[in-house]
Amino acid sequence: MNSVFHRLRIIYVMLAFTAIGFAGCREHTLISSALSPAADTVGVHADTLSCITHTFYDDNIYTSVNITGLFEYQGVGALTDSFFGTMTGSTYFQIANTGGILTIDTSVSNHIDSVILNVPYSGFAFGDTNSTNITQSYQAFYLDDTIGYNSVYFPYTNKSVDIANPLSDPIAVNVYHLRDSVTVAGVKYHPAMRLKLNKAHIMSKLNNAITIGAGSTIAASAFVDAFKGICVRPADYRLFNKVIPYFILNGSDDYSKAGVLVYYHTTAYPDSVQHLAFSHEQALCGHFNNITKSYSRFPIHKLYTSTQTNDSIIALQNQPGATIDVKIYGLKSIPKDVIINKADLQISLISSLNSANLFAPAQIYPIGIGNGTYPTGTTAGDEYTVLDRYPLTTTSPYGILDGTSHTITYGTTNITTYTVGIPREVISSIAANNDTLHYHIRGTQVLYGAYRMLAAGGNYSDIRYKTKLIVVHSSLKK
Repeated sequence: MNSVFHRLRIIYVMLAFTAIGFAGCREHTLISSALSPAADTVGVHADTLSCITHTFYDDNIYTSVNITGLFEYQGVGALTDSFFGTMTGSTYFQIANTGGILTIDTSVSNHIDSVILNVPYSGFAFGDTNSTNITQSYQAFYLDDTIGYNSVYFPYTNKSVDIANPLSDPIAVNVYHLRDSVTVAGVKYHPAMRLKLNKAHIMSKLNNAITIGAGSTIAASAFVDAFKGICVRPADYRLFNKVIPYFILNGSDDYSKAGVLVYYHTTAYPDSVQHLAFSHEQALCGHFNNITKSYSRFPIHKLYTSTQTNDSIIALQNQPGATIDVKIYGLKSIPKDVIINKADLQISLISSLNSANLFAPAQIYPIGIGNGTYPTGTTAGDEYTVLDRYPLTTTSPYGILDGTSHTITYGTTNITTYTVGIPREVISSIAANNDTLHYHIRGTQVLYGAYRMLAAGGNYSDIRYKTKLIVVHSSLKK
């Protein structure tokens, strides 16, 4: 992957965080995708172009994105979905010597009460969030390998852990009650998962890193390098449940950051609970989310391996997971001497195949795939940023690009349809005498592996549902 595309992708990821729910300003010459595509004005016409659709598994996403001011979400747990298969998530992250501690003196060491791994809850879980009884067993481990702060990591990245000496015992956590605030010494703090660590083991690691940091001219980074990191993962990979929670690594204080909290009291103040914090600091610490999906024994596998020319059912998840491949044909049939008012790619849910608990994404996104002719200079098969997404430095293009779901009514039938507005792509393609456009349609890049939807493909039997491109255009007055 070249460096230019890498930078564009990072910007794209950054803006994806803020685009959900965005309602931007409208352009003067193009019509928002949120409006009805019906050609109900004199001189205005709508052409419906056919699409060829398939589903493929896509894990080409960074799970180590570090952008100042944006939360680092991590899915941790194990989920099973009767259609899409299983999902297992683990988080790997570094911690820093937050307070610049040079030593833990003897008076404090002798009175350490407990050492807790604090992992803040994001408030979001994917799956059955209404059940009050679902538990997930978690366990923490020390890394045997390092994490590079500026390194790029993918969902399939793994790091070895000290499996023989776990930092914690397996601890059962009630997923529903993760939303409850944490109370320490009568004070309420940010909701979090809290794992009690083996005091002797973790203190040995911390003291060693403190000593190395104190003897270095760059104490902060020396500590991070010396304390390799922590992995939190399901205690038993064979056990799956109906929900997977998402946590946040970076925050504004000791309780809203992931990290190790050492609780102690002194002889002078025996009733006063104090703590030392070794937190995940975004400016110093690397991280990544390992997400593993298994689908070979589940219905989604048939979509991944389909040999049909055009599939009738297509699927989508946040990466890693199912991604929709769409090819649009017949652009040359649209006259060149018309004004393109709007061009909406429509992808409609099949309500009977979707789940209330395993819900669909709030927004979907198109990534262009070059065909060797269009766009000019893009090699066939290479990804490119669609014209309708520019300028990249603002979210205003989403006023046209959209990507959210709408209810389209046909008689008495209401259909949930995602619309992706690509008028600039269509205008440019027609100008280039290009007949086809090719896209990969993905979920958001914020909550790795979450969401799922089953939609009507280009070969679906009911034309109201099938994936299609509707181009609304008007003739120039003579």
